[in-house]
Amino acid sequence: MNVLQFAGSVGARVWQIMSERKKEAPRAEALLQKLEAQFGGRMPEEARRKVITSYSIYQPMIIDAFTALRGRTATPAERDRLIQYFICSGAFDDFIDREELTPEALETISFQPENFQPRRIEEKMFLHCHLALRNYVRDRPAYDEAARGLYRAQTDSARQTKPAPMSEEELLRITMEKGGYAVLLCRFYLDHDASGAEAECWYRIGGIIQLTNDLFDIWKDLQAGVQTLPNRMRDAHAFHAFYTRKVEEMMAIIAGLPVPEARKSTFLLNMMAICAFSDMAICQLRNIQQQSPQLPDLNTLPRKALIVDMEKPANIWHCMRFTWHKCREGKRMSASTKPFPA
Repeated sequence: MNVLQFAGSVGARVWQIMSERKKEAPRAEALLQKLEAQFGGRMPEEARRKVITSYSIYQPMIIDAFTALRGRTATPAERDRLIQYFICSGAFDDFIDREELTPEALETISFQPENFQPRRIEEKMFLHCHLALRNYVRDRPAYDEAARGLYRAQTDSARQTKPAPMSEEELLRITMEKGGYAVLLCRFYLDHDASGAEAECWYRIGGIIQLTNDLFDIWKDLQAGVQTLPNRMRDAHAFHAFYTRKVEEMMAIIAGLPVPEARKSTFLLNMMAICAFSDMAICQLRNIQQQSPQLPDLNTLPRKALIVDMEKPANIWHCMRFTWHKCREGKRMSASTKPFPA
């Protein structure tokens, strides 16, 4: 594939995502309305928007990328289960961030839902969707392990808002597990089982997405006093090397996926396009640091220096260039890699 063909493929993919997003948002709205009517209430507008936005982005960007590995798109039933998942995800975030439930209640609604007595509409809808999803999954031991991992990461992440400093090792673990398990859980709601390598891709892209969110939210998190890996960063060049290793590890796993090369190439493009956002944000910090041994104190920088503007042509070009190079590199890796077992 030459540069023009690649640019055309990326453009077509962007158009497809935007088109599908417009179709999926009404689907999420309709299911929300159905469940609200069933339980006699209405979720807060902010919570509703979060469910609709999260689902309508994830469905075309992430879910479609993984189902395409099997040469298909998600079924209506799979899409409904994923909307239910984002209802649970958004509600649980609020339970923790706003301290709406005690630690004991969080444990009960998550792992002993039959013993939880819901009062508010958010709790009723969480409980309904949580039970429906748990009763659907086929591999309950693996699902329960992932759910426990996400629960641990989400409850641990509450410490990021506390003044007591956290180690970089702990922040890294929470970041990778919170994003990794959140995305990994989605694979259990599809009508096919994932190979070991495929499950690893689910987990790793989730960690990268969480890291991307933290990179884009550096300014906001600094103002709120939230500790994250990016806003604790001291050396942007070292951080870039760390991130590059993370991407290359995922590329190696993709190279060994037991699927036809054409599907693998398309999947690689989708994953590297997502990875490009973090690389772009880190390079913005590298430009601030330049040849200095360390970044300046991020608290001293103006908002404009830390906000990532996705409308800048230079940033769009950076993402295109990153994806192009990683796809070429990934193709060479795939040619020399023996497929992992299916």
